[in-house]
Amino acid sequence: MEAFDELDYNVQLVRAELKVPIMWSCDYQHKKWGEEQWKKCMFRYKTLTPLLSANEVETVKNYTKKYGGSVCFRKVAAGMGMQADHCEDGIGHGRHHGVRHDCNQGRQATLYNYRRYVMHNIGVRDILPPENRVIIWDRHEEDYKAERKIHGLPQLKTRIESELNVDVLIFETWHGKPIKDQIKEMSRSTIFVTGPGSGSFISWFLPRGSTQIRIYPVWFKMEWFLFNYMSHMHVEHVDAEGGNFDEDEVMGMVEMGVHRYNHYFESHIH
Repeated sequence: MEAFDELDYNVQLVRAELKVPIMWSCDYQHKKWGEEQWKKCMFRYKTLTPLLSANEVETVKNYTKKYGGSVCFRKVAAGMGMQADHCEDGIGHGRHHGVRHDCNQGRQATLYNYRRYVMHNIGVRDILPPENRVIIWDRHEEDYKAERKIHGLPQLKTRIESELNVDVLIFETWHGKPIKDQIKEMSRSTIFVTGPGSGSFISWFLPRGSTQIRIYPVWFKMEWFLFNYMSHMHVEHVDAEGGNFDEDEVMGMVEMGVHRYNHYFESHIH
């Protein structure tokens, strides 16, 4: 929509139901994992669509049914969207290191404009936090992807607060917290310590001058091909085999992030 200068919050998004679903789409997940995953996916549609459009996403079948089966559009854009974070998925979500993958190169402005567009749509002011604040995502130990659990994050929180005198929020899950509140919390923070996966995508809404520290308990760097191209933040990558990370190394990154944001904020307001 932005490419055609047709960005409009009142757009009606219409979804085609394909006989062979696009991999990882809700239709694909429904087919592969059944009703439980389908309900989760539909909940995401309901929760996240208001970030993009004032109207709920409808299937082609349901949309055309309203108008007797035939619809004439004054203006329509059609096509197949690439997967937002890894495009054609040639690198297997980060697993295939021998594959060239630069599809997000040159898209820095688009990625940042999405952040700005969403915040405007849901009424969250885009302001620079006057002080540093850290958020840590500590995946719950009973999470269904237990292999992505990172150990020692509560101890890291305590050390950051005592040594750097910076406020730290820690979340085990984002579930149950309204998306507007999630985005507001992230946009008011300056450093995000996180593991990989869906819970890390809220970092998109960190402010300019911020730092994201990604700790990988898995053997590949998930989502680097998206976050490496976020121009408004500095991104660090930390290996943590078995979920165990070097606390001194991460503390050094947090401390550098604090100084980085302080310098950015001071230069911006002066």
